[in-house]
Amino acid sequence: MHSKHPSWIRFWVVTLGIAATSAPAVAAINCSEQSRFLQYAYVNNTSNWQEFDSTGRELVRESGKLTGPQLSAALTCSGWRLQAEVTQLDGDRRYDGQTSSGVNVLSSSALHRIDRQLQASVNVTKDLQVGLRVSNHRTWRDIASAGGASGYPERFEWTLLSVGSQWSKPVSFGQLTLGAWVGTQLDSSMTLNLPGRDQTTLLLGKIHQVELQLGWEVPVTPSWSLHANVRYRKIEVSQGADGIVTKNGFPVGVAHQPQTRLVDIPVTVSLSYRF
Repeated sequence: MHSKHPSWIRFWVVTLGIAATSAPAVAAINCSEQSRFLQYAYVNNTSNWQEFDSTGRELVRESGKLTGPQLSAALTCSGWRLQAEVTQLDGDRRYDGQTSSGVNVLSSSALHRIDRQLQASVNVTKDLQVGLRVSNHRTWRDIASAGGASGYPERFEWTLLSVGSQWSKPVSFGQLTLGAWVGTQLDSSMTLNLPGRDQTTLLLGKIHQVELQLGWEVPVTPSWSLHANVRYRKIEVSQGADGIVTKNGFPVGVAHQPQTRLVDIPVTVSLSYRF
């Protein structure tokens, strides 16, 4: 059952829970090897979005680039690592879809996105870490009017809990990192502003995520390092429940978010400082 509370509330509840349960464990360990990291990154994300009807027929396809900054901070302590990360991306995707009556439409969608995550991991061997991650995703999507069809804005939000592992190995020049994560939703919703209608809140269907990561780190000085990272992230959203659409408070129809697939391939270049 979906919670009626906003997804960001669930995000912070779980985030604080992870922090609260992790902090005593970290504090109990002799932190003779404690290190802190700050990192600034530039992200260039290739984003692909598809929507399907109940038979699997494609209704909408979008593709484009989203770019923006990413800030992260981390604490390592005798084999433990806690990391917080915030990413803001903006850009456009080409929209290839159709109206409710089945007429093909070519347009564009303006995107503004904020991703936040907290990750806790522990070393199981010298080179291998396993961990938990809670992440919150918000996307503002504004579909432009085109071909006589009126555009409209939407906002998507979901919170995911993921488990994963990361393998790191020093090589001849720098350090190579491979990672894999799988996640499922804690909460999700969207708000819809159809032309001439009241704002509508809809529940999304079940969400599952798979993420693969390849990273490279090159030390510049004992404190500064350069990083290059590429990820493949696929999010599958099943068809959401029908919600009532109103006009001036009176029901005029129903709507739901179709089955949706989001594939992101973010390439990140960053600089980190260790202290």
